[in-house]
Amino acid sequence: EQATGFLNLESNYRSSLSPVGIRLGDRLTGRPIHTDISDEPIKKGITTNRNKFILGPSGSGKSFFTNHMVRSYYEQGTHVVLVDVGHSYRGLCDMVKGYYFTYSETNPIKFNPFYIDGALDTEKKESIKTLLLALWKKDNETFNRSEYVALSNALQLYYETNKKFPCFDSFYEFLKEDFVSVLLTDKVKEKDFDVSNFLYVLRPYYKGGEFDYLLNAKENLDLLNQRFIVFELDNIKDHPILFPVVTLIIMEVFISKMRKLKGIRKMILIEEAWKAIAKEGMAEYIKYLFKTVRKFFGEAIVVTQEVE
Repeated sequence: EQATGFLNLESNYRSSLSPVGIRLGDRLTGRPIHTDISDEPIKKGITTNRNKFILGPSGSGKSFFTNHMVRSYYEQGTHVVLVDVGHSYRGLCDMVKGYYFTYSETNPIKFNPFYIDGALDTEKKESIKTLLLALWKKDNETFNRSEYVALSNALQLYYETNKKFPCFDSFYEFLKEDFVSVLLTDKVKEKDFDVSNFLYVLRPYYKGGEFDYLLNAKENLDLLNQRFIVFELDNIKDHPILFPVVTLIIMEVFISKMRKLKGIRKMILIEEAWKAIAKEGMAEYIKYLFKTVRKFFGEAIVVTQEVE
């Protein structure tokens, strides 16, 4: 008898009939109400995209609400990529057995952008080239067309001939041992592609170098099919080398999901977005996302204390 007393509160009264959304509490009665804040507003013509921002001062419950929302979407089949600066999603990530990327001296952040499951497609090749050029050239340095073509050829040959585990180390060895002879055969001049300079500048990312861990991960490789990924950037947000590289990898991961996972909802959420926006590369990326993600059944969300 007592249990039936709850039925009027737990009914679907005034709830959205949509299968997606989150459970909120009605402000007047406390009644739980299912609310679709993604698809229904578009169907009703209230808005044209699913993007959101969550704004509130410190201690107002942003992370508490965001954990609830992200968990709800994850349980409805969404692919979630989170960019965090405060370990707010560690517990949720552990619960759903997601990938948690963070940096500490004893366990530094590791990726492997060279790992591919299947054939090398144009988009993947372009993203690796962008990464290599970012590592090679300074912000104010330009690259010429011949350098771009040489890197493109090197990647193509590497994936066609490499028998070792795909990672930066084996790509570096391929350049040093095999590609140098290809350049000599093709009579490529140093001014068109200075392979010695390239190898020298990228030496810190090869085994034994200062950042040899960064691009040679052996685990957490399948980021396309992993449905819950957290990039925790607190310890590297001011690092001149790690932050730009990790930013490029985050972009590549989400853009790959956006374009390849057709018909699957995907969400990228950037916590304390103002810290990320302060860096030019990340700011341009967020701007691009907000304009583009709706076409790919996705939503971009920022959580911030700074309305400006």
